[in-house]
Amino acid sequence: MDLSALTQVSTGTSSTGTAASSASASDFDTFLKMLTTQAQNQDPFNPVDATEYASQLASFSAVEQQVMTNELLSSLTALAGAGGFERLASWIGLETLAPGAARFDGAPVDLYFDPVEETESVVLVLRDASGSVQSRITLPAGSDSYTWEGSDLAGAALPDGIYGAEIEVTRDGVLAETRDAYSYMRIDEVSRGEDGLVLTLRGGDTLDASSAAAVRRPAT
Repeated sequence: MDLSALTQVSTGTSSTGTAASSASASDFDTFLKMLTTQAQNQDPFNPVDATEYASQLASFSAVEQQVMTNELLSSLTALAGAGGFERLASWIGLETLAPGAARFDGAPVDLYFDPVEETESVVLVLRDASGSVQSRITLPAGSDSYTWEGSDLAGAALPDGIYGAEIEVTRDGVLAETRDAYSYMRIDEVSRGEDGLVLTLRGGDTLDASSAAAVRRPAT
């Protein structure tokens, strides 16, 4: 990891915050000078109400505090992002729950999904990369997991690869909804994306780090 990049983030943010604070202080001093000048040169027969001075001062002070708060939040966000990247780098080699996918490499794959009600029926559906259904497995009511052996509709072993995994939930004989099934997949890389940190999983699939439901060490 390039630690100089993290240093640049921290230094750059600090410099920006310092410049903004200096600008705010300068503006506040200018405001006080203008307020003093206004008080010295007001019409003695029609003086400005003291409460108006207090209101002006309070308004400017509130704006100044908001600017400083925004700068502080920006600084903390930048530092948290840098630290988050460093922490997530330690996830490489671990496994995370990937939604809607199962990587079959000859060994049985444990699949997980939201618990199904006793009154519902559920079918686990596995699809290949083209979207073609390769396996349909009817599961008992109340199921929340299943170990897939990697077989197709005829019971023959499927080739190694990543398969789409979902469950079809039926109520009163009618398909009510389709949900993702989850399986653990190895994390091979952590990178920065446009919307945040991204995990690259074994086989090339990607997952937003914020969507990771669980992380574990690989079974030995």
